[in-house]
Amino acid sequence: MKESESKVLEAAAILYNAIPGYLAQTESKQQMGHYLVELIDALDDIEYSRSGTPLYDIIGGSAPGRRKKAILTLEKKYGLTERESHILRYLANERNPTYIANALGISPSTAKAHKYSIFKKLGVHTSDELKAMLEQSEAHPADGE
Repeated sequence: MKESESKVLEAAAILYNAIPGYLAQTESKQQMGHYLVELIDALDDIEYSRSGTPLYDIIGGSAPGRRKKAILTLEKKYGLTERESHILRYLANERNPTYIANALGISPSTAKAHKYSIFKKLGVHTSDELKAMLEQSEAHPADGE
């Protein structure tokens, strides 16, 4: 089984296991949203590698699809490495370096180093500036290319 397929199964299992907590109101709506985005993002990676078309485009080009396109545009425009691109997806979903480290099996200091490398390449200093850059790229995709 490919790593991307394992990630889909893991994300699906996490979401599935969180559903009872959501129904019992011990799991927040925001956390459920994060789990769902991670599952869709994992599925998107597989579909993009298979067909070259983001899954978000196939399901209707919603806001997450625009975000995915914005991320892909920034990856190309600023020459991010494959690892930086992967971490950028987590940062775009408002994940902190500790979460990223746990998800990727790397040390928190390595995740922080990647985050700061990404910020330096993009010319941003804070997560809010990154969010604004992504929103700008989503709103005006031609500007990001």
